[in-house]
Amino acid sequence: MYVIGISSGLKHGHHDGAAVLLRDGELIAAAEEERFTLAKHARGELPRGAIAFCLKQAGITIRDVDWICSPLRTYTNYARRLEEYFRYQFGHSPKIELYDHHTCHAASSFYGSGFAEATVACFDFSGDSASGLVAHAKGNDFRVLTRFGRHNSLGLYYGMLTQYLGYQMTNDEYKVMGLSSYGSPEFLDKFATILRPAGINYELDPDLDKRKHDADIFTSDFSTRQERIFTEKMEKILGPRRLRGQPLDERLTNIAASGQKQLEVVTTEVIRSAIELTGCADVCLAGGVALNCKMNMEIASEPCVKRLYVPPVPHDAGVALGAAQLKCAEMGCKIAPLTHAYWGPEYSNDLIKDTLEKIGARYDLLDDPVEACVTDLVEQKTVGWFQGRMEYGPRALGNRSILADPRSASMKDRINLSIKYREEFRPFCPSVLFDRQADYFEEAFDAPFMVVTFPVNEAVKEKMPAVVHVDGTARIQSVHRESNPLYSRLIGQFESATSLPVLINTSLNINEQPTVNAPLEALHTYFCSGLDVLYLGPYRLAKSR
Repeated sequence: MYVIGISSGLKHGHHDGAAVLLRDGELIAAAEEERFTLAKHARGELPRGAIAFCLKQAGITIRDVDWICSPLRTYTNYARRLEEYFRYQFGHSPKIELYDHHTCHAASSFYGSGFAEATVACFDFSGDSASGLVAHAKGNDFRVLTRFGRHNSLGLYYGMLTQYLGYQMTNDEYKVMGLSSYGSPEFLDKFATILRPAGINYELDPDLDKRKHDADIFTSDFSTRQERIFTEKMEKILGPRRLRGQPLDERLTNIAASGQKQLEVVTTEVIRSAIELTGCADVCLAGGVALNCKMNMEIASEPCVKRLYVPPVPHDAGVALGAAQLKCAEMGCKIAPLTHAYWGPEYSNDLIKDTLEKIGARYDLLDDPVEACVTDLVEQKTVGWFQGRMEYGPRALGNRSILADPRSASMKDRINLSIKYREEFRPFCPSVLFDRQADYFEEAFDAPFMVVTFPVNEAVKEKMPAVVHVDGTARIQSVHRESNPLYSRLIGQFESATSLPVLINTSLNINEQPTVNAPLEALHTYFCSGLDVLYLGPYRLAKSR
């Protein structure tokens, strides 16, 4: 039985479209639509490119697919529209099954975790007239303990904070999270009036939501990124907002720190209260807010939490996976845990060479790219690393990555300014060999998807300053030989050369562009940035010889 799960939709404001393909419950392929359209978040589009890739990867046609599964079950006539869409785009429509948005989020995390049962929390902006839920998952049963209303939304709360600080909501929240570490929570008392904990629930001040305040202007489908979503009351509480492009000052960084801290206060109380009700200390998180790795660290460190799992796609690209898993589980298929994220397209060496020849690039063919790459890294070169199947999710995990030596403190500024073209306060993440991570990071558990931060051991901070954030933490990627032997070998040989089993790892892209998918996009990023070297499979390009 073949099942395709999709996310995104046919209405304005939907984003992070993706498609996955499961065969009898086994994941075969998964990819986000932005990697095919080259438009970040692929807003308001169904994942045509990702669907076509999934079919090609499995060697089947749309007529071999038994089910198309999607969230948005509360949308009027959405199943009929999907049926028309597939008939028009692919010449045939399989059977359509719609599920609740946040149940899809919950499924993507719970089934991926491999836990027998779990306390599952989804914190999101909105979907199917809600903004999240808490459930007790066991087997194939999801017993919902509470749902968060559409306007009582942690995603909305953080989007308001993002806009207030002069950034773009549903895009720049991670900037606010990074900025928060530079401030102190001086305004926590004010944020306690904005967002209030209430056990397994919470309350966001409804007078801050411009959609509700000006309901005669904004319809229920209002989901713009550029119009203001908070009312004047927010400035009455916090003072003047920052206009886009204005400099940051201490007050604003302290507001970022306070807003982040209140999110952590609320979500940790939700989790504590939920565990009291479920009696289950294994926790799964999903929803876009679960990309907040600082929040995830606080939840993981709660004494009542035994294990924490966050999937590589907690945001809306993940509901495609959850929808397909729900259908497969209904049909009696066993769902395997998600241990890695390498489910996207892969390109043959012949295709890479053909691309290089077409653009007239100068390159070297190597017997072993790992050996040459270690030399480049030790010589302080910045490296584009394009290998194997593309990652499913927003994090580059060693197949579509920019790599560098973390021993130099100046490397962080160099990559931010000359390659990524982004704010200087933005941190970089370390990839670390799983069996060595305890020597470098405190209380670290297996974190292969780069979605949780951990404190860096004080004794080793000076050995890798480029990956230590200002607050002394790092968002790590645990690297396993079984899931990525080539990348694991690269880090191992780098350790042999430097005594450090850690590399800087950030996505192979320029700021505000999607992570690259195909060789031509990797070449575009290489030639349009300050990258020193690019490895495309066994081929090496260098700007200085």
